[in-house]
Amino acid sequence: MCSEIQGIPQKHQHCTLGCRGGHGGHTMSDRHSPLLLQAISISKAINTQEAPVKEKHARRIILGTHHEKGAFTFWSYAIGLPLPSSAILSWKFCHVLHKVLRDGHPNVSVPSAVSLLLHGQGEISGSCQHPSGHLHDRYGQLVSIYTRLLLTKISFHVKHPEFPPGLEVSDEVLEKTAGTDVNNIFQLTVELFDYLDCELKLSESVFRQLNTSMAVSQMSAVQCRLAPLIQVIQDCSHLYHYSVKLMFKLHSCLPADTLQGHRDRFHEQFRSLKNFFKKASDMLYFKRLIQIPRLPESPPNFLRASALAEHVKPVVVIPEEAPEDEEPENLIEISTTSTTEPQVGGPVAAATWDQPAFVHRDAQIESLNKEVETLRAEMKKIKLEVKPGWGGRTGWGGGLVLCCGNPEGMQHEQGPAIQCCVLGPLPVPGCDS
Repeated sequence: MCSEIQGIPQKHQHCTLGCRGGHGGHTMSDRHSPLLLQAISISKAINTQEAPVKEKHARRIILGTHHEKGAFTFWSYAIGLPLPSSAILSWKFCHVLHKVLRDGHPNVSVPSAVSLLLHGQGEISGSCQHPSGHLHDRYGQLVSIYTRLLLTKISFHVKHPEFPPGLEVSDEVLEKTAGTDVNNIFQLTVELFDYLDCELKLSESVFRQLNTSMAVSQMSAVQCRLAPLIQVIQDCSHLYHYSVKLMFKLHSCLPADTLQGHRDRFHEQFRSLKNFFKKASDMLYFKRLIQIPRLPESPPNFLRASALAEHVKPVVVIPEEAPEDEEPENLIEISTTSTTEPQVGGPVAAATWDQPAFVHRDAQIESLNKEVETLRAEMKKIKLEVKPGWGGRTGWGGGLVLCCGNPEGMQHEQGPAIQCCVLGPLPVPGCDS
């Protein structure tokens, strides 16, 4: 495994950043090629088409953050997106950001840059509402809920850096984070409840919309709504487990009557989460993408300490993606070297080519080359604009938010009042190809 992808989550390591040319088999020698491939994937993942984000594009974006040890390319593109103009665009942006937060490079999670952009999405739910009250209105509501979830996620992980955005920690780390002070344990449990509430509200809102419209999970429009719930399922499984552990810990320290409110809230979340997992498990769309754990028939009995031994941690399994999800390698050629070398096999082999398909492939390669050159020029322009000595911070792996302080409620970093200088917009993405 090459050194560039060390530290990348195992499920993403099989996605190779290098591609081989269509004519001469040239590898990409340009050292910026992974970033260019990432930029192309961003433009294809975040668009106005009502279809789910393709996993191959999300993988390349995540790999790109590990390659550049941050999210400079991601934010270079995202900062120019006209999010208030399209609720679908905003929905897919939230989905990609959720995936990047979970699996991207740790430097992605700089709270000031993320929160500033997400706070700017406050107008989305209103500006995206359509007078007819149909498609845009429904997506606008979902975007508003998703934005609050992401802000809650960021705020929690800033306050508790022991928990990575992917939320997977050992029981020993959980015990150490909770400590022995009952007040700290009590507060951490409340924050986990709040976090889980936001996750469940998003899932409930998505299913509520599906119940009042189309409900066939294989429809592209339905999958566009369902796709982010994969990350929600992953988050919920960890949050539920940590809540159970801390509730037992609290009941060993405090009287049962004092924790009646906590038990009531947990039981409500348990019923909601069990219903969510059951509905998702029954949908054909999720069956090939994720293995959803089963929760017990009844919630744990916190009044009986020995019941902790009966608790089984719910484990979510993401199967390896099928290789068919990858683009054929000979569709992309972004090498700057010549591609006019003769094909192996001579004239006889050349005569067997289907001429129209060959010409069509040449047109595709030429179109992709032009797109790559445009992205290379944009990235060069951005790097020239972001210079040392501007007095700004370069969050998110190189950073697009300059001279910025803390958003309201975020105490992770010291800084002056919010004052932003952002780079100009990049090209608006079209539909997925």
